[in-house]
Parts: sequence; structure tokens; C-alpha cells
Amino acid sequence: MKNNLFPISNNGLKYILYTFLASFVFSLFDFDTFTFFSFVTIFVLVFLFRNPEREISIFDAGSVVSPVDGKVVDIEELSDSEYGYKVVVESTYLDIGVLRAPCDGYITQVSIKNGSRLSFSTPTAKALNAQIELIFKHEKHNQIKVKHIIAQSFAPLALTVFQSQSIRQSSRYGFMLHGFTEIYIPKNFRLNINTGSKIKASQSLLGFFIAIP
Repeated sequence: MKNNLFPISNNGLKYILYTFLASFVFSLFDFDTFTFFSFVTIFVLVFLFRNPEREISIFDAGSVVSPVDGKVVDIEELSDSEYGYKVVVESTYLDIGVLRAPCDGYITQVSIKNGSRLSFSTPTAKALNAQIELIFKHEKHNQIKVKHIIAQSFAPLALTVFQSQSIRQSSRYGFMLHGFTEIYIPKNFRLNINTGSKIKASQSLLGFFIAIP
């Protein structure tokens, strides 16, 4: 796992570099308006790809924290599934795009589907858009499935972990700039959030396991 501790995510460095080079070229030819907008774009990109350090909250060993920043837009109770709940989180351009591990354990499955970056107002967006699915196996034998589906975004989904890798809660494992995250949680789980809750990766408690299956 590539643990990027730089204040700007590696996923945004190339965009910032290209924009800086463009502003340099514009300044050589005295294109003042283009030079100004290039510098403004650099500051916007730094904001979008910010990668701050976060103080890790101390929760119970059976806790699960949010893997993303965003707003909880839906909580669905699942009756015909191995999971008990599906939590859907929307992440916008204003949210930090760094993805963080929801619990201690290891990754038992990684599935990557390449696709488009359609707006979610398009009926087929969920089926056609690029997405990543991971299953985190908790040390207490519980498992959590996390699916990231990108929406309209100029930056692709990024993943820095692999299958069978052990991981610590709150560790960085990828990047998503604007999209939706579906979190599937087992039945033996007590939720600590509600629809409409604003949550932060590694700092917001989704809930905790109440029994070992």
C-alpha cells in the first residue's frame, strides 16, 4: 500500500503540474487573462486534491468508521441478503476525496470495473459508471462490503491496495473525486448514523458490531 502523506494527493499532482506549465507558457506570450485563470485553476486543484492528516478517533475494537467524506442519502434495511444494511453516501467536489479503511482487518476481495463517468441523473449511470468494490474482513470475523461508484469527474477512481492485504482502520486506500459509496453492513451491527448525517472518513463512527456471528 502506498501511504501518501503529502498534503496534496498523488492523484492530483499531474493536473497541477500541467496547469502550472500552461500558466508559464501563457505568461511567456503575455496572455494575461489565460495566465490569471491558470493560477486560479491551480488553487482550485489544490483544494480538490487536498490530503490532510486526521486525528484518529479512539473507538471500540468492533467499531466501523466511514470510508468517505460526504452526506448519508439513504439507509436501507436488507432482508434477502447476507448483509443487514446498505448505507449510501454522496461525496461532492467539496468533500475530501481520500478513501480510508473502515475497520482493522484485511481485504478479502477487490473488484474493479472500468466504465464511464455519467451524471447520476442518467438512468444507466449506476450500471455503466466506473466502480470499485472491496470486502474488508474484520478481525472478529465480520465483513463489510464497500462499493465506490464515480459520478461526473475529470479524475478517475484510484486504488492503492490489493486483495489479501492487511489494513489498519483509517489507513488511506484510494481516491474518488465526486461519486457515491455503498456500504454493506452485517445484521449484527448497531448503526450510529441517520439519513442526512454529514460524515468524515476515519472520524465519523458508522456503528459497531454487537455480536460475533
